Amino acid sequence: MDEQRYRELIHKRDTSGLTAREADELGKMLAERDGRPYSGASGRDHPEAQTEEPYSEAEVKELKQHPDVREAPEESEQAS
Repeated sequence: MDEQRYRELIHKRDTSGLTAREADELGKMLAERDGRPYSGASGRDHPEAQTEEPYSEAEVKELKQHPDVREAPEESEQAS
């Protein structure tokens, strides 16, 4: 890894910001340094494009019965 280039990119990231190409370059350097594979942001879905299914009524009931879950104040007032 080019240590000088790495320092330049870190400095630019912390000051004026990086271009997409520079961010990709820095990501590869960080992954290489940590011994991890690098895929880049372009290979992933945008967070807003990811959809999660809402909990079913049965799942909500099961979650509420968990010992670490407390009722929200507005729920306990409605029950009274």
